[in-house]
Formats: sequence, C-alpha cells, structure tokens
Amino acid sequence: MDGTDRHPLSEDDFALVHALQLHPRASWAGLGPVLDAAPVTLARRWARLQGSGHAWISCYPVVGEDAMQVALVEVDCAPGRLAGVAAALDSEPSVMTIEYAARGRDLLLTVNAASFTELSGLVLDRIGRVAGVASVRTHLASRVHREGSRWRLDALDARQVAAVRALRRADTTPQAGGVDLRGPVYAPLVRELCADGRESAAELAARVGRPASTVRRQLSALVRSRALVFRCEVAQLLTRWPICVTWWIRLPTAAVEAAVRRVRTDPRVRLCLSLTGPENLLLTAWTHSLGELVGMQSALERSLPQAQIVDTSVILRTRKRMGWLLHPDGRATGTCVPVFPG
Repeated sequence: MDGTDRHPLSEDDFALVHALQLHPRASWAGLGPVLDAAPVTLARRWARLQGSGHAWISCYPVVGEDAMQVALVEVDCAPGRLAGVAAALDSEPSVMTIEYAARGRDLLLTVNAASFTELSGLVLDRIGRVAGVASVRTHLASRVHREGSRWRLDALDARQVAAVRALRRADTTPQAGGVDLRGPVYAPLVRELCADGRESAAELAARVGRPASTVRRQLSALVRSRALVFRCEVAQLLTRWPICVTWWIRLPTAAVEAAVRRVRTDPRVRLCLSLTGPENLLLTAWTHSLGELVGMQSALERSLPQAQIVDTSVILRTRKRMGWLLHPDGRATGTCVPVFPG
C-alpha cells in the first residue's frame, strides 16, 4: 500500500502520526514549524484521524522487572467457541492485546499484572476458566527488549525527526523521584490517560473533579516521571506493513544478548522479549508482504546461526491492542479498556 491511493490517509497524515510517535503529547504549536502547518490545521487533522479510528494515542505503565509483569498466553478454544472466548476477554483490563493466529493456537494474548502472583491468578483463575477455553500455554517475559511504542513510520526526514526529538526533550525533562500510579492521587488520572493519552489538564480535571491547576501539576509529574508510556498507534492495514508475524526462537542463553542487539536494529521489529522456557526469545514484526516475511526469516537465520526458529505465527487479525478494541480493518472502535493492573 502506498499512502495516497489505496486509503484515505495522506502523506501529511502519515507525517503527523510519525511526529506523534516520536512525541505523543507534543503541542500543535511546537509541531507546526516542523510539519510546516498551522497549529489549528494540525489539531483538525488529528481530530479527524482520531475520530475515524485511523490513529489514536494509548497510555500504559512502563513494563519491566520491577513494574508490570508481562506474559504471552496461547489460547486454544473448544470447537465453535472462538468468538465467545474472544468477546469475554475484551473487557479484561489485564489482557492488553488479543490476536487471531494463523496456526498453532486460536488466540495469542499479551497480558500484564502488577506482580507474579497476580499474573498467575489471571492466567489460571480468569483466562483459564472462561467458558469455551480448552487450554492455555503461558510464556513469561523475563525481559522486554523492545515494544511497540518504539516502532515508527518513515514519513519524516532526518531533520524533522531531530526537531521533534529536541522538542520532546525540552517538554519532558525527567523528574527525580517516582509517583504512585496506583495511589488515590494518580490512579484516576492514569485511567483517563489510558483512554486518551493526549488529554489536557483541563479535560482531565473535568473528568476527575479536581481543580485544573492541581491536575496540571499532577499531570506534569506523571509525564516527567517516565512511569507511563505514551504511544501513538495507526491502523496497521493502512500502513506499508500490513502483515504481522511472531517468531518463537530457541537460542543458547549466552547468545541472547548478541541476538537482541542484531534484531533491534531492524525497524520492522515491534516486539522483542526474552522468555522463560525452551523458546527463550520472541520477535514480532510488521512486514510489507508474506514474501518479505519469508525473506526476513531467512535473514534472521543467517544473522543468528545459533538460533532455531521453532514456530512462526502469522496474525490474521488483531482484535485488541494495548486496551483498544479494533474493527476488523484495524481501525480503533473508540472503546478502550484501560491497561492498568491493580
């Protein structure tokens, strides 16, 4: 797909999305000179993209060993129960992503929890007991090397990318000390931001019933704490990379770090996890075509001679991504189940 004649997104739309991938909460005034557009034009353009579900901004707590616990869960369903199982999982906040897989499993879930104990309860007591679930297989993530917030379109030139990154550095100077995302002060704000990562202090204040000046300080502390990930998404089928694939890879433990360094340089890679178990590295990538997928797999095998690609799973459709429910064509429905464990 090219950005001009197969779908309603223009090159200017892609440039705006790319800029917001780099700095999701950038002001329209700040982006105006970079994108050579008036702030009011950018605001209208974003409102159109967001309203149509072609692009949106999600927000969720940072994942990591001392933050959210993450796992990949393969789900097999009883005959005729796939649709019901998927619908039941839609409203589960700890199920961040739901994907229909081409082979080996009916559904592939990305799940999170605030602790290992809660993660165990999620898989065993909630997912495992959904009516129609025949079996589950859980792969615990021991380390997140790369995730979807780092994936980029290629709509901006190097000068524009540098300008937006400079704008982000100026806007989000890190703040010493953490914030309690689950405490009474910040939890209501985080839940609102999960549904719209660009909400202003005034909009948040109206939703949570606090003075705007108070929320402005609290929002600044949240953003500067780097405890939240703000992520600009785009409907995948409208990009030049409509095919999503996940590879399950087995490597000697000592070779994992070098492998990660190699694969992180490929801009098509959206997710890279170290897993417990024999398949100890997982990669998810977006590719232009099935042919490119095969070529990328061959390149992986050449560049990682110690690796064994145990399984390849092409995603047929994404039903939910980081809390947002999606239409079959990949557009956001406007319904978000906040990704906020605990």
